[in-house]
Amino acid sequence: RNVKVEGSRFNGREPDEHRYDIETGPLDSTALRLSWNPTRELSLQASWAGLKEPEQLAPGEDQTKWSASGIYTKRLADDGWWSTTLAWGRRSAEHDKLDAFVLESAVHQGPWTLFGRAEKTENNELVSEGGHHGPTFDVGKVSVGAIRDFEVAPNVKLGLGALYAFNFVPEPLEALYAGDPRGAMAFVRLKI
Repeated sequence: RNVKVEGSRFNGREPDEHRYDIETGPLDSTALRLSWNPTRELSLQASWAGLKEPEQLAPGEDQTKWSASGIYTKRLADDGWWSTTLAWGRRSAEHDKLDAFVLESAVHQGPWTLFGRAEKTENNELVSEGGHHGPTFDVGKVSVGAIRDFEVAPNVKLGLGALYAFNFVPEPLEALYAGDPRGAMAFVRLKI
């Protein structure tokens, strides 16, 4: 009733640059997930995946991925809700173990949704050295935003949104951000 175990076998390789065809290959990668909903408001999951040579730039290099997350969602008034997610993930290949963390929260009331997100990740793909992964950097981002939904038909909503973000980058990467770690984005969302 409130526990689910999932498993899959798949080809975990990156697709080539021709994204319009179907990639084939052996089903040599595996993923497992355990989900548990101890209460109506709380959902927990943990997963593991073993990928066989997933990256074209690193032939012969397998990866292991782990994740764990918790989502708490609570109803507010008639049509509102508040939801918060805390998640962790790890990607391991050869001797690298790269972790990522995220905390995000959103509040929805009436036609408005307000949201915020904070994330930190270890990444060795930001700077390449001779076609290989470079040094590992800790990078992060904090963003806040809002979405306003408009009902355009029964069960169809058009959302107009915007967000503001601040990136945290180490000094060696600051030049790549042109000295300005801030960013903004406007977007449109269609919900059917």
